Amino acid sequence: MREPNLYVILSHALIGSGFFFLYMHHVRVIYETRTNLRHLNQLERESMLRREDALYYTFYKKLADGPDFWHGYEQLKNVTDIEYPHSVNVLQRFNVLPEVVTAYFFHVVRAGFNPSVQPMQFYLEFVWLMGGFTLLVLYLYGTLLSKNVFGGIYGVLSYLMFHSFAAKIYERPLARENFAFPFIFLQMFYLCICIRRVLNRQKHSSRIVMVLVMSLLTACALVSWQFSSFIFATQILIVMTTWNFSLTPLSHANAFALDFSLSHLLGNCLAFVVSHFNSQMLFTWQVTSSLGLFLITVVRKVRKQRAANDQQQQDDYLSMKIILLALLFACSMQAKLIYLLSKSGLLDWPENLEIHYSNLWVHLMLQVEVNFVTNLSACNPLYARVAWSELWQLVKTLIVKPYCMYGVVMLAMFFRKWRKSNVPSTASQEQRERARNYVLEDFLEEHHVSMSDMSNKHTEQQLQKCFAMLESCDHDYERYKREKSQMQEEQQPERDDFMQDIKRLKAQIHRNSDKQRKERQQASEPKDQKDVSDTEKKNATDAATTQPNADANVDASEPEAEAEAVPSKAPGKEASNGKRRPATATRRESCVPTGYAQILDLHFLYSFIQMLVFTLIGLTVRKLFFLSFTQGCVIAPTICSKVWYHRQRNIFWSVSLAVFLLSMFDPGMMNIREEYFPTRYANPSDDLEGMLEWIKLNTERDAVFAGPVEIIGTVHLTTKRPIVNHAHLEMRQMAERTEHVYSVYSRQQSSDIYNQCAQLKIQYLIISLDECTNEVRDDCDILSIWDDKQPAFRKYPQFCHELLNKNVPSFLKVYANENYGIIKMFSQSVQINLKHNKMPEMSM
Repeated sequence: MREPNLYVILSHALIGSGFFFLYMHHVRVIYETRTNLRHLNQLERESMLRREDALYYTFYKKLADGPDFWHGYEQLKNVTDIEYPHSVNVLQRFNVLPEVVTAYFFHVVRAGFNPSVQPMQFYLEFVWLMGGFTLLVLYLYGTLLSKNVFGGIYGVLSYLMFHSFAAKIYERPLARENFAFPFIFLQMFYLCICIRRVLNRQKHSSRIVMVLVMSLLTACALVSWQFSSFIFATQILIVMTTWNFSLTPLSHANAFALDFSLSHLLGNCLAFVVSHFNSQMLFTWQVTSSLGLFLITVVRKVRKQRAANDQQQQDDYLSMKIILLALLFACSMQAKLIYLLSKSGLLDWPENLEIHYSNLWVHLMLQVEVNFVTNLSACNPLYARVAWSELWQLVKTLIVKPYCMYGVVMLAMFFRKWRKSNVPSTASQEQRERARNYVLEDFLEEHHVSMSDMSNKHTEQQLQKCFAMLESCDHDYERYKREKSQMQEEQQPERDDFMQDIKRLKAQIHRNSDKQRKERQQASEPKDQKDVSDTEKKNATDAATTQPNADANVDASEPEAEAEAVPSKAPGKEASNGKRRPATATRRESCVPTGYAQILDLHFLYSFIQMLVFTLIGLTVRKLFFLSFTQGCVIAPTICSKVWYHRQRNIFWSVSLAVFLLSMFDPGMMNIREEYFPTRYANPSDDLEGMLEWIKLNTERDAVFAGPVEIIGTVHLTTKRPIVNHAHLEMRQMAERTEHVYSVYSRQQSSDIYNQCAQLKIQYLIISLDECTNEVRDDCDILSIWDDKQPAFRKYPQFCHELLNKNVPSFLKVYANENYGIIKMFSQSVQINLKHNKMPEMSM
């Protein structure tokens, strides 16, 4: 592998830095255009944050508002107002590494550079920086796969034109994937570089660097986003599969697999330590996959040492491999086993991250009713499926257009050749004579001969060769000149090799003369110095035999040449006899990639399969479609050049440029205009600020609240009131709490609902009025989910609907607007003697 020189590296760094700052400005302007953030007060700014975003900004605010960083850091170790009344170590329970790093640099900047910097402004700048870093990696990744700078530029511009399909960083800037994906993307890019280095047999020290760098990137991604472990699990399976079916020698495959699996295991251990020994890091699909790959690699190395070439032992090796693969599959089911053990009480396991996503995919793919929280999460617009119209727009622009354009170009070239083949290409007699005269004049000027010398037989033979070449060119004088100049350029390296051989011969003659002179001096020396002269003679002999061998190694690409052979008399004869090949031509041929290297490069094959896996994930969950889109922007400009444009790269880049220019106007510019000036705003005003102001003025500072997962985090952020539930439904305890809180939307008896809320010590319950209509409009209505879960209660009215229209004991409506209502709950002594077989509101 030829290493890039300094100028190429600086050029890529300059272009990538330009895209980095361009994207930062792009998303900053879009976010400001959509939110008008500069003209909003603090309450309006914070009320824009919903679901998990509000919760994570609360953690950042604790770190940033403290007198110093470590004061807020200690506070996050014991937080009692997000899962009241339980105490939570936020540093261990949540993915708060981005908030910790941002808050640390915020204190550094505020103390030493800009005391007036605002916390939210600094936080958003950090988000835009991570987005720019993603685009920088995208450019380098595309350049690596396409082996051309235009491939990276085309991928970046495609990403910008279809930015609305990517991670909408300007709509949810605080989403976990905005912080984790840059590390995931960089890890994938570095993995491709490592695969190329391993295939080219780099030094052993590069393996150590690979393990350390990949471990660090893996750990940063794991502690930033809970879904990172699943992405890395797919990566391990893809790499293991492609490496097993590759043509790489087994020793290299084992070494790479060992380093790769070890880096993932070290990354998990590092994430485990950074997250304050979060046990969830030790029980993920990634850990089991990397552990299975590590065991397979170790057994391979042991069996290789024992097996040799015995067929019986090879069969045992294959059977052992199948057993280990089965073990790997069994290990991947550990999450389900842990969940069953925790449900049975044999194991205390507070999280169900893997089970939550598994149930979610089962529900989305098979339309199976799993549980209440899974159905509630599936109704989130972020988890909806990608519309086929949007998917077709991407496929049409990134795939169909280039292939159709290429087909048109190739068809035109075919008809052009077919037409030329049918048209007689014989030149006229006058054109032939003119071309022969031009060749004759050039021959006389080049060889400095006169017409009288033409009788020389050697000169006549050379002229006839020129005429024969002219005839092979169909008497096209321009074509003849091009082939003649090309032939002279090819003969120049042969002359250089001839002169190099002359220099070697002179050097050998000088060494022999020095050797003979030393022998004469030794003969005249005294006898007592004989031993010393013998030693010098031996050293001189070794040097004389070593130097020719070193010279021969320089021309190792020429197997016909001997180390001490005398060069030919004339380079022209040597070239005509075909006994030597130019060294530069040999080196050029060794650098030209073969068909296998072009189409089935392991790093390209991994990137392509990873894109297919991301596509399957993205088609299932809309929130994760940005994975497929971003990886597609890397693959789209390169797949054609890898498969079909190997020897027609000028056509490939011309077609790609044409497709890009066509896409700039439709749909590229239309998508960019929609980002800056949206016709449909996704988050219309819901008068949340009014309710938040009422809570701050009319409730106690220690009043406990519960409510919908979309806004309960915002309530805690702006009012600092304790809450009992939040939006992290993948946590088992939080899923159970959310189900109890959402029982107010069911048809259950008031006594059951009150008892469930009283167990959580809820004092104020926020309800969404849109869900309290006592009607089922679609499958995503909360009442519809409850009816599927509790079909026996369908004969009763919805409790919250009755609560808004009638007086129910122990429940009092204290606030209501067009979207939300607040219910105050009284002492449970009023409710303790109610009968469970009759709803009191039914008798009113």
